[in-house]
Amino acid sequence: MRISMFCRTLAAAAAVVAALPGSAALATAACSEGQMAEAQLQFQGAQQLLETGQWDQAIANLKSIVEFCPEYYPALRGLGKAYQETGQLDLAADVYQKVIDVLAEETEAADYGNLGLVFTKQKKYREARAEYLKAKTRDPENCSVLVNLGILHNAAGFPIQAVETLEDAQMFCPDLVDKITPRLAEACSAAAAQQKQIGNADKAAMYQAKAREYGGTVGGTTAYQQIQAKMKTGDYASAVDLCDELLASDPGHANAWLTKARATDSLNRKDESIAAYRQYLTLKPDNMDETAAMIIVMAEAGQCAAALAASREALEKFAGNGAKALGKIHFAYGKAHFCAKDYSSARNEFGTAAQSGDPKWAEAAREGIGACESYLDYESAQRRKSAQQGGR
Repeated sequence: MRISMFCRTLAAAAAVVAALPGSAALATAACSEGQMAEAQLQFQGAQQLLETGQWDQAIANLKSIVEFCPEYYPALRGLGKAYQETGQLDLAADVYQKVIDVLAEETEAADYGNLGLVFTKQKKYREARAEYLKAKTRDPENCSVLVNLGILHNAAGFPIQAVETLEDAQMFCPDLVDKITPRLAEACSAAAAQQKQIGNADKAAMYQAKAREYGGTVGGTTAYQQIQAKMKTGDYASAVDLCDELLASDPGHANAWLTKARATDSLNRKDESIAAYRQYLTLKPDNMDETAAMIIVMAEAGQCAAALAASREALEKFAGNGAKALGKIHFAYGKAHFCAKDYSSARNEFGTAAQSGDPKWAEAAREGIGACESYLDYESAQRRKSAQQGGR
């Protein structure tokens, strides 16, 4: 895809998927407690200016905050947003980079996405693609990341990666399918042309067939969308059958494996679900969300040893992704320990998940802690009872 065409397609995509919002959690900065308290207080007023689009006044207030507490990252995020909105892209990029430097391993997908969007507006497409790739490691199912990264892959001459990423976007962002499908058809055509040029006729034919399917079903329904429709209505058995049909002709269709894993789990066919998750993760090994999902299904299926081993492997593999991103893995590890009746270790892992900063897992983790404490109290009572009986 030519860069001029890319600019038009990205502009269209920008209307679909905006920059990601960062969380407003407090920074664990080098500022003193007093500085942090004052920064937090002042930021409340600056935040109102950001919300009402009073950019110039917001910039003045936010600059004042970061002058005396340079590592208060909510203010840095707001300052980057204000600079971006006022067209001061170089300053926005510098500030967003500062956020990433401050947070280090705790950097969120939103922060990489914000910098990637600024780079895109500056027409620094390689740099933008690099930031969105980092964002994807933090949040592999984020719609903003997937759509923008897919377009950037195609523009940078990586159409196969574009197809894979945009197919993921179709999977995880069903509300955006009508917007994504035309981009996917373009990426498939580009992939077919690329494979034909290097003499790979079989792959060229495969991508050309995909291009025809996606291009001919804009506003219509693809085979995979039929599967998604069955999932949406709760007809999991039919979804599994359709997945099997699709996988018979396209065994590398990662999202069909993932949908089959979810559908068979809903049907309480746990062994089939685990097998499908394994197939999916063979194709998409860096997806933390689905790694955690597979471990949870293993624990629920009573495959405790396998769940524990997969948890340890996942914690080692994804160690560099930060505490918040690892919250889901710690929750799954808690489920694995609970399965193995090691309630003390399970409680510890649920506690780590609850404190990770990921709200999606916090409530479930607290429920897990409560269940563990109930079992631990019961075990303690049983030990006391046994001791009393033995002393008679």
